[in-house]
Amino acid sequence: MRTRDRLLLSFVGVHMVLSLAMGVVAWQWLDASRRAQAEDSARSLGRVIAQGGFPLTAEVMAKLRALTGYSFSVLPSRMPVAPGTVQVEVEGKVVEVTYQTESYLSGHQAILVGTLAVTIAGALGFGVLALWLSGQFAKPLEQLAHAAQTIGTGDLEAGVQAVGSGEIRALALELEHMRTRLRDLDRQHRQAERLAAIGTFTATIAHEVRNPLSAVRLTVQMMAMRHPGADASLTLIMEELERLDLIVDELLGFSKGMTVEPVDCDLRSVAESVVRLLRRQAEHAGIALSITGDARVHADPARLRQLLMNLLLNAIQAQHAGSGGESAEGYSCSRGAARIELAADGFSVSDDGPGVAEALQPQLFEPFSSSRAHGAGLGLHLARAIADAHGGRLAYRRLERGACFVLSGLPPARGTGA
Repeated sequence: MRTRDRLLLSFVGVHMVLSLAMGVVAWQWLDASRRAQAEDSARSLGRVIAQGGFPLTAEVMAKLRALTGYSFSVLPSRMPVAPGTVQVEVEGKVVEVTYQTESYLSGHQAILVGTLAVTIAGALGFGVLALWLSGQFAKPLEQLAHAAQTIGTGDLEAGVQAVGSGEIRALALELEHMRTRLRDLDRQHRQAERLAAIGTFTATIAHEVRNPLSAVRLTVQMMAMRHPGADASLTLIMEELERLDLIVDELLGFSKGMTVEPVDCDLRSVAESVVRLLRRQAEHAGIALSITGDARVHADPARLRQLLMNLLLNAIQAQHAGSGGESAEGYSCSRGAARIELAADGFSVSDDGPGVAEALQPQLFEPFSSSRAHGAGLGLHLARAIADAHGGRLAYRRLERGACFVLSGLPPARGTGA
């Protein structure tokens, strides 16, 4: 049975029981009061008759009836009392007084009509009250119960409305908070499963790639030693192999968890090595690269190279030549410049592109959040992981023209250079 139906039946039922009980009490009170009045009147008139010496004749009884409104009759002896009568002794005789007169019956009829009227009016009133209360309490509770059932089925996308007032509204807000928390936990769980699967896959790929990559690098190094004056293409091959090695390290860091081995390092050397690796790609895209500033920090230079390479690669792809080209992490544009500015506790990378799409900014550093058609959406996620592993912060700042990513919070160098 629905809550509103239970409220309606309860209110109306209790009211009817109370109304009938009050009617019965009023009926009994009227009967008792009329009986008492009849006895008092009979005794008083009996004393008057006895003192006046009037005989209890039919004529006297008629006059008594006219005076009191009660019917009097003389009984030969005491007999069982009939309903609606009392018996008193007057001058040694038993007089029966009938007190259920027309006024008595009218009073009882008034009680009956009043009881019925109060019962019907009260039932209607309590029915309206029950409907109002159901609208204030029962209906919101039914809506919350339906919302809880929806959540129980696993549908965590349908929001819980803030219904009712007071504690019910607070319950609705708590249920909505629980739903959003469960939804976020479910997404995190699904993402963790996805990352675990990808991590296993990337660890396998990275392991299989690293062995032949090491062999190729060793071969190129031997060729460079045997032919010192060889073509500059060997240098290019070495640079690209170094870049591939950074990518393999990045994959391993993603699959096994980000670890760092901090030492005192020169940020400008880190930046110059990344610019050297990406110089040809930047020239092909028509992007000018620049480095300003100088600083020394206590950090893992290899991890910082990975972080900076991801940020700089984003800046280059954001401004890649051609209309409609999209960046690695969701923004697009044309030719321009990418600037690396070194600071005492980190660095920033800015470009002249249109910036990150507003819809993507809330989940910018989450894995797989990329609007680029061929983007994996892992670059900024790994960059943030590297920053967090160093105890630093990586943040996005919107510029009037372009985007800027700022790494800050790196500890200063502790001793001599590494």
